Amino acid sequence: MSIRLPATYGWHGDGKTSAEIEGDIRQTRYRLDADLHALQAKLAPRRLLPIATAALAIVAGVLIRRALRRR
Repeated sequence: MSIRLPATYGWHGDGKTSAEIEGDIRQTRYRLDADLHALQAKLAPRRLLPIATAALAIVAGVLIRRALRRR
């Protein structure tokens, strides 16, 4: 599905100066950077998972040692 835009869409039809276009590009980059940081923060691995995994490994190790000592 595609969206049809009028021929005047964008910078060509707005009659903007080069300084205005440069400002628009800078603002767009800023917004994209902010969105990227928000996504990275949202998709970053949780800190609890590695801690829980390490704790589980320690408990499993202790239980295995106890089982081996009883033999």
